[in-house]
Amino acid sequence: MIREFCENEIPIGPSVCPACGKPQGAPRQSDRTLRFVLIVVAVFGIAIAEHHLFSH
Repeated sequence: MIREFCENEIPIGPSVCPACGKPQGAPRQSDRTLRFVLIVVAVFGIAIAEHHLFSH
């Protein structure tokens, strides 16, 4: 996750940024939506690939 204030890459979880010391907010809703969409696309992609691989 990229911090808005200091623009450092930090892991999700710590409540304080180790680089700048500012409190870390929750991920934005758009980040959660993007993750959900990517997971759904990956699951469908895997399902389609498995269907094509094992249907022959």
